Amino acid sequence: MLRTQIHSKKKTLHLTLGALLVTASMASNAAESVDQLATRIGIDSFREAIKKGDRNTFKTLPAKGYKNGLTGLLIKTNTYVNPQYSFADCDTDAVIVSVKQHKTIPGCRVSLKLASKDADGSYHDNGIRVEYGIATDSKRFIANNSAWAQHAISGDKVLENELTSAKSETLCNSWATMARNIAVGRDNQDPQSMFDQQIEGLRGKPGITEQNIVFAHYIAHTVYTDFTGKTPKEAEAIIYDVCRESM
Repeated sequence: MLRTQIHSKKKTLHLTLGALLVTASMASNAAESVDQLATRIGIDSFREAIKKGDRNTFKTLPAKGYKNGLTGLLIKTNTYVNPQYSFADCDTDAVIVSVKQHKTIPGCRVSLKLASKDADGSYHDNGIRVEYGIATDSKRFIANNSAWAQHAISGDKVLENELTSAKSETLCNSWATMARNIAVGRDNQDPQSMFDQQIEGLRGKPGITEQNIVFAHYIAHTVYTDFTGKTPKEAEAIIYDVCRESM
């Protein structure tokens, strides 16, 4: 009798364990939902980073050859993400797998509009958007119909070179605009000391180096001494050319 009871209990235990194993196997094979994917990749962290203009959260976005992924590329090129035109979302048709067939699948995307950033916190669009996508049940991000993201993933340096060039263009335009504004002030009989004082007021502000201060003083001095016969527009063009040649 006792042996029968023990045998019966063992049989029941085996059946219970079997049912649990089958259930666990079915659960592990179940398709990942979009919400589960969003939690797994930390989509809210991407959204918060975009909102705050924080470059340090994009380490999981692949960029071959750079420490810390896309974050490393952005920092190396001194590039920022423009919060106004960037986003991260998840949906049932977020990931593009075939542009030709207009085929999309469930997943998440992180779409970043890149820009330079001034000392006053304003952004200047450089015309580049990188967009990554990741499908449910996938372990890696892909370029989501984005040639720039594909350049980053492949590590061919095309994106880095373009960002470096765009940064130089933006910087030289800024210096040229400063020369034009100083020339306008000169023609309005404003003293050079007024501009020198304004330049000194920039010292210590985020993104402003001692080299920036020195060059700004050089522009003011040049406009008031060497460019006395130059119009504001001519001064702007000369300083732009000098800047581009020095890059």
